[in-house]
Amino acid sequence: DYFLIGSFSDNLSLQPSYLVMRGKSLQSSLLVVAQWREQRNQYRYGTLAPDSAVWNMQSKEWFGGFCGESRPESKTPMKNSFPLALNILGCFLYMQNYYIVEPSSTRYANALGMNDAMSGLIIGAMPWAAIISAITFSIWTNKCFRSPLIFSGLLLVSGNLLYATAFRYGSIEMALCGRFMTGLGGPRSINRRYIADTTPLAHRTAVNAAFGTATALGAALGPATAILLDNLDTVFEVPVYGAVHLNGMTGPGFLMGILWLIFTLLLVFTFTEPERSGLEEQRQKEAVMGIVTPTSSAVAGKSEFEMTHIDAPTEKSNSRNEPCISRLESQAFSEDSKNTDSFSNTRDASLWSQLKHVASNITLPVRISMFLLFSKMFTVESLISAASMVTKNRYHWAVQQVGSLGTIVGCLTIPISIFIGFLSQYREDRVLMFWLMIAASFGMSLLIDVTDLMSTDTDTYNEENMFAVGPHRYVAGYLIVFCSMQAFDGV
Repeated sequence: DYFLIGSFSDNLSLQPSYLVMRGKSLQSSLLVVAQWREQRNQYRYGTLAPDSAVWNMQSKEWFGGFCGESRPESKTPMKNSFPLALNILGCFLYMQNYYIVEPSSTRYANALGMNDAMSGLIIGAMPWAAIISAITFSIWTNKCFRSPLIFSGLLLVSGNLLYATAFRYGSIEMALCGRFMTGLGGPRSINRRYIADTTPLAHRTAVNAAFGTATALGAALGPATAILLDNLDTVFEVPVYGAVHLNGMTGPGFLMGILWLIFTLLLVFTFTEPERSGLEEQRQKEAVMGIVTPTSSAVAGKSEFEMTHIDAPTEKSNSRNEPCISRLESQAFSEDSKNTDSFSNTRDASLWSQLKHVASNITLPVRISMFLLFSKMFTVESLISAASMVTKNRYHWAVQQVGSLGTIVGCLTIPISIFIGFLSQYREDRVLMFWLMIAASFGMSLLIDVTDLMSTDTDTYNEENMFAVGPHRYVAGYLIVFCSMQAFDGV
């Protein structure tokens, strides 16, 4: 009883003899204990009777399957299997669309009359636009999923065709606009919202795993497709459109435009608005967990140490539970009525004040996690955007070699992420993140060429110098940085 309720200092005594729960890690077990303990405290403070239906149901649900009891299976069927598959397919196509232009971006920029540095802007225009679309689609999906998905598909079709058509007109502006439109149509925020709202909790882990696998496969297949398209070099006429220049630079745009057109037609004819069963299940769970919400504010102001002197109700006092609850409800109602105006003002506050309120409640761990996420994305995007330019100028690589490098690192990401997810059951997340950052830092050090600080009259970038970054060292550093940064998703 001491282990489950805890000490006065709000700690849990970890006694191995008491840990009869099955599982490979303590994290989920301690979460179950914490939830049970919170409900137990509500009983101790007179807000919930132990013989109530809620108490019995929650105790059975929390400890079912851990202490010898059978875990009840989910009664919520997967009613949205095909629309869910379409969302996962959309995520796969988007990631393929993002990485397919990486090997040929430098050549395309040169063909449009620009220098090599413009290739980074061609690749980066897509994620910049995705920032805007993520907010828009997040608000739109509060009402429906079908309309934003179809609108996303139309933007993706138009953006890819515009990107490919830029070659005929020799316009870098047209290519950048095409990539920007492709980013605006990015459906990943819709896909994530769909999974969260429509997938039952019992299936959500498997669906999230499928989502992550589709992301990695798209990242791997994009450069591989670019290698195949580089073998094309033909021109033919299409009614209404005109001359089609199909080569390794325009092929990615035309191919993805056709694939997105097929995907959009599938959405139009087959996609129906789903039941948000996952969201409803979460609401029901929160309703059960918050059964004493009206009275919880009466004791929320006191810490557990202050409440430890309140004795648990005895059998004699159990008959007076209802007066106790009524007294707490009255106190809570009185406090809530005093805060009615402030609550109303909070709801009607401006967007800026709401953002300030959210920012003031972001804790230090959350800020560190957000910074690490930003650093991860910044590092990966810098690595991808520079790959085509660096390998072309320093090592004279062709599209096939750059595409092969992208395919290899994309394929390695899947088993490495699975391995990191497996290790997370036995090691703390902060330990794994620390070593992943160490690995990424080591990989970045391999990519730093100190000989570039020396003056040279040749265009071989000090190839004969032992401290120069050669092709083998570049590949090793690229693999280490990319795989270690992408493995952050598995922590």
